[in-house]
Amino acid sequence: MFPVIDWSLASIETLIGLVLIFLLVVEIILPKNTQKDWIGSISFVALIGIIIFWLTQGSLNGTTFSGMFIMDPLAWFFKGIFLVSMVFIFAMTKEFFKTLGERRNEFYLLLWLALIGMCLVASSADFLVLFISIEILTISLYVMTAYLKTDRLSIEAGMKYLILGALSSGFLLYGISFIYGTTHSTHFNVIAQYCQTHALSSMTLFAMVMIFAAIGFKIAAVPFHMWVADVYQGAPTPVTALLSVGSKAAGFVALLRLFFNVFGAWHPQWSLVLAVLSAITMTYGNLVAMHQTNIKRLLGYSSIAHAGYLLMGVTAATVLGGTGINFYLLGYMFTTLAAFLVIIVFSVATKSDEIADYAGLSKRSGILSVTMLFALVSLAGLPPLAGFFGKFILLMSVVQSGYIWLALIAAVNIVISLYYYLVVAKRIYVDAPINTTPILVPAGMRLLMVIAIVGIVVVGFFQGPFFDAAMTAIKSILPI
Repeated sequence: MFPVIDWSLASIETLIGLVLIFLLVVEIILPKNTQKDWIGSISFVALIGIIIFWLTQGSLNGTTFSGMFIMDPLAWFFKGIFLVSMVFIFAMTKEFFKTLGERRNEFYLLLWLALIGMCLVASSADFLVLFISIEILTISLYVMTAYLKTDRLSIEAGMKYLILGALSSGFLLYGISFIYGTTHSTHFNVIAQYCQTHALSSMTLFAMVMIFAAIGFKIAAVPFHMWVADVYQGAPTPVTALLSVGSKAAGFVALLRLFFNVFGAWHPQWSLVLAVLSAITMTYGNLVAMHQTNIKRLLGYSSIAHAGYLLMGVTAATVLGGTGINFYLLGYMFTTLAAFLVIIVFSVATKSDEIADYAGLSKRSGILSVTMLFALVSLAGLPPLAGFFGKFILLMSVVQSGYIWLALIAAVNIVISLYYYLVVAKRIYVDAPINTTPILVPAGMRLLMVIAIVGIVVVGFFQGPFFDAAMTAIKSILPI
């Protein structure tokens, strides 16, 4: 007898898959010389429809596919982050490929493939499903990173990402094999029960190290960060935005399921190691970011620092720590996407990603300069925007868990980060412009910038509903 499959639990992934198949057929039958961006337009409408459908799925709870796929508040929360992020990334792609013309349809299809991979990661309840989901996401990112075949930096970025990504896949498989050899299962629930009744052995410790190394690559934690700066700089900017928001969030939802739930019983044995990694990661990211001259590389090292802040929540492994991670990623989504919207428009207009060329941007475009200022202030963690409250929750979580020294290191790092964020703000508002030609911002991009700013402000000012949603998500997997 075949197991009964509840397709309603996997309805979002099913819809994404159907859209992907439909767009593939449309791409095949469309004339190759068409100038109209039909795939992009259809994708945008379909994505808005799926987001509306996602809003109706919040009450779904259960497992299907023999318990390998789960739909719970945590999966629902992160699927929302992935779907909303993709609205911005599709718009960035439409703007970015205006000057490139050809091969944009395949790029949209790869974005849909990455989306289904991220959503599957959020609903994984078995190591086999988790591995396949991560590979679906990662393979599409490999291709998109090296998409600009005539750009040396893009090819170099794709090669580095492929080599290190393959290494991380090997780590994950190696860790899974050791877990299976010990527990005789790949199912999260079975492994969690084993962890509750058995002490941490050398074999399971080795497996956890391998699995964390693989996920550490996704979240850009030290020492698994080597790819970040070159890939962020060389990849097409929409891909950089996807790596910064989508891939990082996918890594953290996997980390939450594994290190809060599956391996949660062994928390006392690994929390100190994670605390040290958190401190090293945030410190390294911030110190190196201070010396960057390219805006995408700066955001790359900033992303490493933010991974360090987020690891504070994993170190605590409490309701407050998990809530802090969820809330932080929500605010980080609006903040980072706001910055990349500006970078896209600016790079299309000036053919440059150098920070020096942002001099006097406030005199060339009001909406670009204001959007970037909001993004920089929120990334720095200044009140009352979203970034401040997210950092505050994470700091409180490690203080409550007894890691006061880690909170102090984080506070020092927040001060350090102010320097390089404010340097960019100074370039935009204080320095004399190199070029006084106004930069025209398309209406669609202008609207998304306003939405991003509103998101940064609303999440920061009216934290209650978002905090409650973040807490509900973590409580669904963490024993209370």
